[in-house]
Amino acid sequence: MQLKTKTPDRSRAQKNQIQAHDSTPCDFTALMEPVARELLGDPNAELTKGDNLRFGTHGSMAVDIEAGRWFSHEEDVGGGVLDLLAHELNLSTRAEQLRWLESNGFKERTDAKAKSRIVETYDYADEDGTLLFQAVRMEPKSFRQRRPDGNGWKWSVKGVRQVPYRLPDLLANQDAPVFVVEGEKDADRLAKLGLLATCNAGGAGKWTNAHSEPLANRRVIVLPDSDVAGRDHAEKVRASLEAVGAQVRVVALAGLPEKGDVSDWLDSDGSKEALLELLKSRDYDLPVPAGDVATAPALAPAGDEDGEKQAQSDKIVGFVQAYHELFHDVNDVAYARSRDTGEVRPLSSKAFRHWLTAAFYKQEEKAVRDQSLREARMTLEGLAMQEQRTVFVRVAKANKEYWLDLGMAGNSKAVKIRPGHWEVVEHPGDIMFCRSESAQPLPEPTHGGSIDGLWNIANIPPQSRLLVVAWLVECLRIDTPYPVVELLGEQGSGKSGTQSALRQLVDPNAADLRGVPKSAEDLFVSGGVNHTISMENVSHLPAQLQDALCVVATGGGFARRKLYSDSEETVITLKRPVILNGIAAAVTQQDLVSRTITVELPVIQSAQTKDSLEEAFESNRPGIIGALLDITAKALEYLPEMSLPAAERPRLVEFAYLGMAVAKAMGEDPAKFMEQFNVARQDGLERTLDASPVATAVRDWAEIHPGEVRDHPAKYWLTLLEDYKPRGCESWPRSAKGLGDAMRRAAPALRQLGIECQCLGKIGGAVKWRVGMASKRNSWDPSPASPEVLADEHGEQDIRTSRTSYQRVSLGAEDAEVF
Repeated sequence: MQLKTKTPDRSRAQKNQIQAHDSTPCDFTALMEPVARELLGDPNAELTKGDNLRFGTHGSMAVDIEAGRWFSHEEDVGGGVLDLLAHELNLSTRAEQLRWLESNGFKERTDAKAKSRIVETYDYADEDGTLLFQAVRMEPKSFRQRRPDGNGWKWSVKGVRQVPYRLPDLLANQDAPVFVVEGEKDADRLAKLGLLATCNAGGAGKWTNAHSEPLANRRVIVLPDSDVAGRDHAEKVRASLEAVGAQVRVVALAGLPEKGDVSDWLDSDGSKEALLELLKSRDYDLPVPAGDVATAPALAPAGDEDGEKQAQSDKIVGFVQAYHELFHDVNDVAYARSRDTGEVRPLSSKAFRHWLTAAFYKQEEKAVRDQSLREARMTLEGLAMQEQRTVFVRVAKANKEYWLDLGMAGNSKAVKIRPGHWEVVEHPGDIMFCRSESAQPLPEPTHGGSIDGLWNIANIPPQSRLLVVAWLVECLRIDTPYPVVELLGEQGSGKSGTQSALRQLVDPNAADLRGVPKSAEDLFVSGGVNHTISMENVSHLPAQLQDALCVVATGGGFARRKLYSDSEETVITLKRPVILNGIAAAVTQQDLVSRTITVELPVIQSAQTKDSLEEAFESNRPGIIGALLDITAKALEYLPEMSLPAAERPRLVEFAYLGMAVAKAMGEDPAKFMEQFNVARQDGLERTLDASPVATAVRDWAEIHPGEVRDHPAKYWLTLLEDYKPRGCESWPRSAKGLGDAMRRAAPALRQLGIECQCLGKIGGAVKWRVGMASKRNSWDPSPASPEVLADEHGEQDIRTSRTSYQRVSLGAEDAEVF
């Protein structure tokens, strides 16, 4: 069926152009279908019949393939191929229309002087050898690309996958080095010599990351053309290949004329042998651009009569495996453990890199190149992911024995501690200790020392020394929550010196005292590589940081998005002892206060020079550490004997039991430790109440109304307690909800004073609170600090954990907690 056509309004000149075109020998009728598909997309399959193609949802655009005409029923216009270009692309002149046909491969270009003809084609195939497209060399010299289209060709490769030239050959010879040149002719010349060569279609500047992917982790030599464009192209190729782990050299061929290429060099008496000989020297390597110091190792192409040289990165991997065991920890950090010394180092650490570069040079008499080191590290990390082991920092536990890493360079000496005995062991077996770059060694401890030498430099008052020694012993365990130690005192009380001396007994560091971390993330990062978190001159701790300290002391994790990744996380899990000092109390949140031991340091009356104190302490340190280990071993032996009535068990019940055992190991009554511990807890209680204006108001109201217990909505209490608000208070809650939150935080501390402060839930449309002085003081039955230890067989848990809150009334005053 012939379609009627109506040509759009045109000028007389344009009509004459169309008539002139129609009289040309070029067959535009045959171009109607491919041009229509290019401009209009795929036809409507349901409405198309035979040679009558229909386009659009309703088939309003009709194309008659046999007649080479189109017609739009919607606009009532139509015409031939050039009319379609004018209608769809607004190309108003015949010259523009013909240029479009030529540039898109529908019509061969015409030249007044010479007609182009194909002189060579280069096939680009995928991994299976299936042809994707061709690069076509024309005469006069020009290059075009085309792709298979049915039984013919389409002179456009838009949307076609880009691959390197001779891809099947590249994949079939994975171990051979690859030469990258600038054109297909050069690649074929090298291939005829038995070398593996490739390039990209389109010439200089057209290399993409897609071309680099098949060459990941391969050895590559780039041979640039001898001009600016060629060298720029070579650097682009180098950067793209190095990003996928390839080892890359850019080599300028000797004696190459300006604008010369590989073929020119081969035509000038160049040969395979000459090329391989040239590659043995670095004299013709083009330097890496400024800002990138990577240098690839020497490469030996396939066919080298001496055999293919092993890449330096492969040598590094084999060298490391010969001397180290590879594994990773629970946080997926890769480690290497020396088979000789037992030292454990992260693969990413400076310590490991320094060892590797020095040891490799000593054996191979060759420096480790940065690019080789980076690639080898990628392989080593992959190998390390095959086995997981537990990695410890300074302190460990295995088979009911505790271990303390001495941190000495060149060996893995550690102290093994078990009930009643301790000893220094040369190799701790399967215990993996990792040492941070700032970690310092402990002196080898000696038997028969005394802990008394500690008090010459640590200004701890006698009434708190049992607490401090118990905390030091607790630092040697990893299976229980840690109490936080806060040293307070005015200027001249030796806070920093005391804290530094305490840390040097268990976890010495290049920076024993540090400032307050800026964020919870910084806190976890510091704790991830150090056994003890030590902060000095603390004047204020933000609420978020106090929450993080609770997690660190009892054990927990921190996660954040991995750098340059959208879906991966970096996770740090740890449990660490914490010690800090300041003039005024910085720990104010009830949750952290209940885990904190506060020690008030007196002002030093007879000051001594710092140098003399530190010198004496250093000489006595092996004996002091030995005495601490004596106390620890004895305390572990006595520990199973320790117990407390259910009503007297504090939140840090594990620490309380240990402290009682420490007291007995030091020849003291275990009750003496509990007296010191309860005093410290009472100080924390008072601090919590003083820090909360709501707690102060509730306590004042309850003391004025002894024996009274009232149930009222939070809004009523907000109005009532307004009269008891501390003078000058600026942080008083402004809403009933705010008051309820403050009362909930203060409830555990108030309960210890016998003041009931309990939320009854929503009753009659309002949240009610019960407040008042109980007729009998409530004993504090707090939750354990860890899930493994319960207050008693039937007791529910206190409000300060995620378990159910339950209040138990004591049977008598004798059961009440004593402060």
